[in-house]
Amino acid sequence: MQDLFVILSLMIIAAAVLAVVARRLRQPLLLGYVAAGLLLGPAALGFVRDVSVITLISELGLIFLMFVIGLELDLTKLKDVGKASVLLGILQVGLTTIAGTLVARAIGFSWIEGLYLGFVIAFSSTIVVVKALNDKGDLTSLHGELVLGILVIQDILAALALTLLGTLEGAQTAIAFPSPETILAGIGVTLPAHLLVPVASLLIQGALFVLATFLFFRYVMPLALGDHVPQELLFVASLAVVFIISAFAAFFQFSFAIGAFAAAIALSSSSSSHEITGRVRPLKDFFLILFFVGMGLQLGFAGVLGLPLLVLLAAGALLIKPGATFLALKLLRYNNRTAFLVALHLAQLSEFGLVLLASGIAAGVLSPAILTAVVIVTVATMTLSVYAIKYDEALYRIVRPLIIPSDLVFGTRPEEVRNVPEKYRPDVVFVGIDPTVEDLIAQWRSKRRILVVDANPATAIRLREKGIPTVCSDAANVDLYVSVDLSKAQLVISVVREGEEFLLGTHGNLYLIRKVREVAPGAAIIVHASTESFGLRLYAAGATLVLTPTLANRRMLAALVTDATPARLRALGQAYREELTSIERGVSRATPDLPFAR
Repeated sequence: MQDLFVILSLMIIAAAVLAVVARRLRQPLLLGYVAAGLLLGPAALGFVRDVSVITLISELGLIFLMFVIGLELDLTKLKDVGKASVLLGILQVGLTTIAGTLVARAIGFSWIEGLYLGFVIAFSSTIVVVKALNDKGDLTSLHGELVLGILVIQDILAALALTLLGTLEGAQTAIAFPSPETILAGIGVTLPAHLLVPVASLLIQGALFVLATFLFFRYVMPLALGDHVPQELLFVASLAVVFIISAFAAFFQFSFAIGAFAAAIALSSSSSSHEITGRVRPLKDFFLILFFVGMGLQLGFAGVLGLPLLVLLAAGALLIKPGATFLALKLLRYNNRTAFLVALHLAQLSEFGLVLLASGIAAGVLSPAILTAVVIVTVATMTLSVYAIKYDEALYRIVRPLIIPSDLVFGTRPEEVRNVPEKYRPDVVFVGIDPTVEDLIAQWRSKRRILVVDANPATAIRLREKGIPTVCSDAANVDLYVSVDLSKAQLVISVVREGEEFLLGTHGNLYLIRKVREVAPGAAIIVHASTESFGLRLYAAGATLVLTPTLANRRMLAALVTDATPARLRALGQAYREELTSIERGVSRATPDLPFAR
């Protein structure tokens, strides 16, 4: 056996170097970890050649990774994501898994392999999607909140899928996975004789495993450690529990990963769960590195099963899953843009799919050759997804004419966050909300025809309840300019701050300026820019006034300190402090009128 210390050293060094490269390329770090394993393995440099070492590293990484996932699984999040997200998540995972399984079966895979591949296709990458949404500032938008809710449901369903597939792995030792034809033939009063023994055996094994785990936590642990585990023993005792419950799982013919996951679920309900999670969390990244570098190492020992599998996985991530997601959203009568953006944001394979796959390979029910194809498509779809999310509005404008007929089939529910009268022509439009804008709305709502456009559903609902005409959207949405007549707009104020890296066609403020200039050439347009150079681009596009943080701060500081006495500055500081306190408490203070208000 090769020196394990040397191998671990090479793994960490290579993972660190390639993770830096992945970060510079704005790709998920786990892609760098997989690339590190591929580079060290026999497919490239060949520093790691011992199959037993690679298997050991991968299994250890999987066991501890499942332990951390189980500890962090929070079922209380279900009450925070809303009924719509729960239903959407279940529909999306269910439809995608069924479709993926049937297609896999049609191209020659067994039912158990098809079920694994169906689940692999169904789950999306939380790491990639959350980072991309955060970079765009879309976490609080309607489609962003729906995506986050679906991801929470996916995480919970992924844990359940791992448990379900773990039980099926145990069943493989007794019988091949039955086909639907066999199951249909057995519908009746009694279960078919050839299924009765293995199914009963599986249920008994599962019940005994649960009973053994319960008895261990109920009686053995308190007897060994007392009611309160000392802090200095908490970490090592938790690891010991992981190995003990994993041994129970192996004894009852389940995988070690299932045992680690069960141990985590049991520990998460204990009084010391927060302390355990806090002590284990720093090691999470190390477990991730072990697991994903180990997967990269395995790629050198396995071929690819062929083009059909690659096509299935790619089509599943880019067509089947987005199609199922779009259908689920349309069944709930969301508009086309929301349905398209949510579907697009979920169009990639997931890191959890790799965990599921590794569990199946470790249990011997999947071929290692499947791993290579899944890793290739996972890397490709994650990379593609980063750019698809970045330019989602531009892609929607391309696809929009093709999906308009779906509204005729499913209809579109009345937007809960929209409160705009028919043929309403605002003369003042606010895009985005901040305390200054709220003050202006309070002053002008009785004097001007106001329209507010904000992507946060909660904000839009709050304004709607006040009777303020509101559209839940953002400035980059082409549908906004179709559904709202801006021809009478005299003043447009956008407080949205977006990065300079967006394309001309997808940057909200640039698109806003262009569309307003088309219908209201004389309107005054005030926008914000993150940098001076981007401010010049906004001026070139037709903005009337561009506010940049550094320029505004510079002018304000110069105005404040010119001819100011210490007493005057102290008085001004006290006034600003009171203003900040009122904003923190949600109390609006009067703001002097601007020239446009007169």
